[in-house]
Amino acid sequence: MKRSENHRGRTYELPDGVKLPSVTTILGVIGKPALIAWAASMERAMCLDVSATLYEHLHGTPKMSRMAWMSTLETRLGKQRAHQRELEKAGNIGSQIHALIEWWLLAHMLEKVGPCPEACDKAMWAYTRWQAWAKEVNLKPIYVEQAVWSRAYGYAGTMDLLAEVNGVETVLDWKSGKAVYPEAHLQNAAYRQAVREMGHGNPQAGLIVRVPKVETDPEFEVVEAWPEDECLDVFLKTKSVWEWTQKKDSYLAAIDEREKSVA
Repeated sequence: MKRSENHRGRTYELPDGVKLPSVTTILGVIGKPALIAWAASMERAMCLDVSATLYEHLHGTPKMSRMAWMSTLETRLGKQRAHQRELEKAGNIGSQIHALIEWWLLAHMLEKVGPCPEACDKAMWAYTRWQAWAKEVNLKPIYVEQAVWSRAYGYAGTMDLLAEVNGVETVLDWKSGKAVYPEAHLQNAAYRQAVREMGHGNPQAGLIVRVPKVETDPEFEVVEAWPEDECLDVFLKTKSVWEWTQKKDSYLAAIDEREKSVA
């Protein structure tokens, strides 16, 4: 199945050519006020740090004009936002953890795998914690990184894992953030519906597994997914909101193009 991305998000193209939006793209319509506050805080901290460093470097030199100071400060800040830099760092660690977990799962399914992926100490620490949990619950992988879709409801995505957990068929999602957020439960429900609809299984449970990124992070966390029926209903309503925004975006883009042609 082909995947493509543009400014509107990710799309999956099914073997027969039908294109479906990804689950994560749909969930992107949900506002994240905590993330906005964090991004603003990171940006403020970076501005203060860069400004203080610039002051130290220029201390004792002839006074700069306001315009020169602002231009120099802007150059030192760079085009990339502070929160984007932090997300990239976190994303790199998260990607390493996911690669290690996938390698372990495929090896346990007797798939051909190469040597263990290289990873930093922080990623290896989180991976070791995950290994201990997997053994504790007698984890038996069925599908790893499997593309799933629902023709009935019109969405697709890549499920992290379908496995038996203590003998119960379960959909698992990996998260490497500081907490398990509500939209993760919606994602899990959407995947469970898709797995069942495709005839790949009949998952009776869902788990969101949060793997710590650093040694100082809270303990390894496994959260039971909220009731599937309720979460699937909320997900589908969220999809309706996302579809509405797509129509409005197209409408506004058409107005912009019309104004440009008139001008």
